[in-house]
Amino acid sequence: MKGNTRISALAAGVMLATNAMAADDNAEPTRQYLAPMMHYLILDEDRDLSRNGLGGGLIYGRQLSDRVWWETEGAGYGLDSGVEGASDYYQYAVSTGLAYAFGDREGFTPFVLAQIGGIYNDVVPDDDDTFDLHANVGLGVVTGPIFDNGLKLRFEGRYMYDDFDGISGTPSDGDGGFNDIRLSFGLEIPLGVTRTVEVEKIVYETREVEKVVEKVVAEADSDGDGIPDSRDKCPNTLAGGKVDGDGCLLKNQTISFNNIGFELNSAKITASSRPTLDKLAESLQSQTDFNVEIAGHTDSTGSAEYNETLSDKRANSVREYLINKGVAEDRLTSRGYGEVDPVASNETASGRAMNRRVEFRVSE
Repeated sequence: MKGNTRISALAAGVMLATNAMAADDNAEPTRQYLAPMMHYLILDEDRDLSRNGLGGGLIYGRQLSDRVWWETEGAGYGLDSGVEGASDYYQYAVSTGLAYAFGDREGFTPFVLAQIGGIYNDVVPDDDDTFDLHANVGLGVVTGPIFDNGLKLRFEGRYMYDDFDGISGTPSDGDGGFNDIRLSFGLEIPLGVTRTVEVEKIVYETREVEKVVEKVVAEADSDGDGIPDSRDKCPNTLAGGKVDGDGCLLKNQTISFNNIGFELNSAKITASSRPTLDKLAESLQSQTDFNVEIAGHTDSTGSAEYNETLSDKRANSVREYLINKGVAEDRLTSRGYGEVDPVASNETASGRAMNRRVEFRVSE
C-alpha cells in the first residue's frame, strides 16, 4: 500500500510537470493522446522466475514540436514465479521522457523513445518489497487513423532496466538490477475535437435623411461573387472565381480548393466533399463558355513518383464525379502534379495541408 501511494504521487507530479513544460497560451491547440497498452515481458534470466510476464498500462502523450513528444506512462505487471501454487510477483511503474517521431504522425510513423521513473516491486517475502529506479528505451510505430475519430494502432518494443536488488537468499540477491524486454500493442486515442462553425451574417446599412433613419438591406448575392442577383447574368458562379461586371467567370484563371478531400492514400472522395462538388457541378452547367483542367497537388510526404501518381488519380476522380453529375465530358481534363508546385512550406503541418489541394484551371 505504501509503494502504491508513492507511485500515485510520482504520477501526479510527472503529469503536472508535463503540462507546465508544454503549455503555451499563444500557440495552436496542442496535439495530445491517451494510449492504453497490453504488455508481454521477456524476463531477465537472473530473476530466477518463469521467463514471461504480462501487464497493461496507460500512456499520456503531448506534442512539444513537429517531431518531439513528451510521454508519461503508468503500468502494472504480473511476473510468473514458475512454481505451481506459489504467489506470483507484481510490479507497478511510472516513467516519463521524450519520444522522437520520424514523421508528422498523420500517417504510418516510426519513433524512438527514452524514459526514466520509479518502480515498486511487490515480491515474496514482503520484507523485500522496494521502490526502485526504473528506466527504459525502445522503438515502435504508430499507424495513421483507422477510423474517422482518429483512432490509431501502436506497436513497440522496449529494453527495461529495474534497479531491484533481488530477493533475499536467491542467486540474484544483491546483483544490482535486472534487464527485461517488453513487447507491447495498443491504441492511440486523440484528445480534443476541433469543429468549424459557419455563421451567415446579414449586413444592414443606415443613412440619415432629414432626421429620418432608414434601414437599407444589402441586395442579395446568392453566389457570393460580388454582383447582386438583380444584375448577375451568370448565377451559381464557381466559388472563389473572379468575375466580370455581369457576374460571369473570367477566363485564364486558377481557382484553388482545399475542401475537396480524399481517403488516406486513396483517390476515393470523402463523403464530406460531395456537397462542394455538387455545387461545382451546378456552376459548370450554369455557365458553359469555358473549359477546366482539374489539377491535383500533394505535399512532399512520400516519394515524388508516388505523389504524382496519387494526385493524377485524385484529379481524375473529381473529373469523373462532375461528369456523372451532368457536366459535359469534353469540357473537363485532369492531371496530377504531385509535389512539384507547393504554395506553402512542407516543413509544417499547416503548410502541408495547404499543398494538398485541387485546382480548377479555367481556359477558353
